[in-house]
Amino acid sequence: MMSIYDLPEYLHSFDLCVASFAMFFNCFLIYLILTKSPAQLGVYKFLMVFISVFEVLYCILEVCLVPIHYSYRSSVVVLIRTSDKIFNRHTLLILDSFYWGFFGSSLSIFAIHFVYRYLVISGNPLLRTFQSWKFVLWLLIPIVVGFMWAFTGIVLCAPTEEFTEFMRKPVKEVFDEDIEEFEYLGAFMYERSSKNYSFLVYWGPIAGMIIMCLTVFASFIVIVVSGIKCYLRIKQLMSNVSTTSSRCQALQSQLFHALVVQTLIPMILLHTPVTLKFAFAIFDAGLGPYCFFMSMTIALYPAIDPLPNFFIISPYRKAIKKIFKVYLLGKKPKPNAAEPVNQTSMTYVMG
Repeated sequence: MMSIYDLPEYLHSFDLCVASFAMFFNCFLIYLILTKSPAQLGVYKFLMVFISVFEVLYCILEVCLVPIHYSYRSSVVVLIRTSDKIFNRHTLLILDSFYWGFFGSSLSIFAIHFVYRYLVISGNPLLRTFQSWKFVLWLLIPIVVGFMWAFTGIVLCAPTEEFTEFMRKPVKEVFDEDIEEFEYLGAFMYERSSKNYSFLVYWGPIAGMIIMCLTVFASFIVIVVSGIKCYLRIKQLMSNVSTTSSRCQALQSQLFHALVVQTLIPMILLHTPVTLKFAFAIFDAGLGPYCFFMSMTIALYPAIDPLPNFFIISPYRKAIKKIFKVYLLGKKPKPNAAEPVNQTSMTYVMG
């Protein structure tokens, strides 16, 4: 029977397995984006490539660190076991801050993703910023947010003597190891005295928590507002009956549905777990070992996120079917299947 002490070992195996799928799915998606994308995608395909490359790097970092999310009373922490790592302790601490940065970047990437879809569908003049050198500025947003989260981790939420002593007992009880066996970054917000019920507040970690909570909240608001506007605009476009516009509308609808599913994925795997982790810690009721589930959901994210594109965007779905038939079933393609596809006559349909 599995003991709670065995969870870090199982997490390591889980991360390796999931990362293998994540690497394959994202690399395959990059191939489809670069070779099978319709002309109507425009610069959007470069945004999709950017996201896939980001997720490949994310899962590599996940495998190297095997981060363990944990929360005890008024603290949240990301633990990195040192005994099974090839890096020294200082390097692990820096990589832990990079891990924080990647998580923060992912939140802003979702927001930019939705903003772009709305600009395309609405024909907003801001769309021109994606079609010039200013596109680089949009890509800099997640990078800047990532550095902000990394800075928050390494400066405002760095290990302290008080935090180390505070975590010593729970870490020993849960992992059966001394706290010195781990490197960590985390927010120890306040300490409550059991004698006179007074509070000792640590303002640095609280400032870090405020920055992280604001990022999560801002990402959520941008996604929801842009998503609603996208839905209303697509509904309006669907009322048009012209043949040319209907093809573009079908593609826009496919991309929007893919985006909705891709947003539900991070909402379930990332936003909800981290929000619960923060909320319980703020009220001095850390989730303890239940945070292991958060470690697993975050590791799952890069592997699951590319999947909607394979099934919802018609050109990619057709390419996958063709590859499956030719290379796995050994069926020869039909004569007309090898001919170049005329973009003006391509019909993008869902289902």
